[in-house]
Amino acid sequence: MSRRIWTREEFILVLNLYTKIPYGQFHARNKEIIKLATLIDRSPGAVAYKLVHFSGLDQFHKNRGIKGLANPGQNAINIYNEFISNWDEMIFESELLLAKRENKLIDELHPPRLIKIDADILLGKIGLTKQALTKIRVNQSIFRKVIIANYFNKCAVCNLDVPDLLIAGHILKWSENFTERLNPANGICLCNIHDKAYECGYLGIDPNYKIVISNRLNKIKDTQTSEAYFVRFQNKTINLPDKFCPEPEYLKTHHDKIFLN
Repeated sequence: MSRRIWTREEFILVLNLYTKIPYGQFHARNKEIIKLATLIDRSPGAVAYKLVHFSGLDQFHKNRGIKGLANPGQNAINIYNEFISNWDEMIFESELLLAKRENKLIDELHPPRLIKIDADILLGKIGLTKQALTKIRVNQSIFRKVIIANYFNKCAVCNLDVPDLLIAGHILKWSENFTERLNPANGICLCNIHDKAYECGYLGIDPNYKIVISNRLNKIKDTQTSEAYFVRFQNKTINLPDKFCPEPEYLKTHHDKIFLN
């Protein structure tokens, strides 16, 4: 009996899953792997095998000295390179394929109520179609899921692990950078207060992943509050993700433009 060739659609669905689960969970007992294996009529072991293949192509893991499995195949290499060079299109395409496999509409996987952008403003002032708005919503939803999962559901600064209080923040602003807005290397998981502090420049992260605290926070009158939320993290290294580590050049740009020295 001849082996069934992996299709482009199957590769894309496996890559979709690759972005969402930590590296240490690439095994055949993982429920998400079992679910996808059922959807594409493959064994969980085969899906796990492909996930490890992709980890060998991931530059972050290469830098860690992880080689993955040998000979991932040219088709796998091509799809991987296509995915990481075009996050905006590939994430949306992979979610459409997933919805199709699950016999669902895309809005069932990503309910409109989860959108963070005012639909009326986008439709009225920018002229986006509803289809374009759906794409934005889906991509933002996946971006959040990928970032928070890869930081093990914890704030990169303080380890807060309450999902409702975590933000998948952008390093380069979503509104100012079109090419990297969905790149996981342009994201960081922070709790609400540290995300806002980072966005406003009161907290910075340098290209070496060290936390810096602005002296503008000296105006906090309660020293216990200042110490608890900010001062104690000065010069500490952020908790790094399982993969898609923040791009140092993006951190430098944010630090140079936003941080309040």
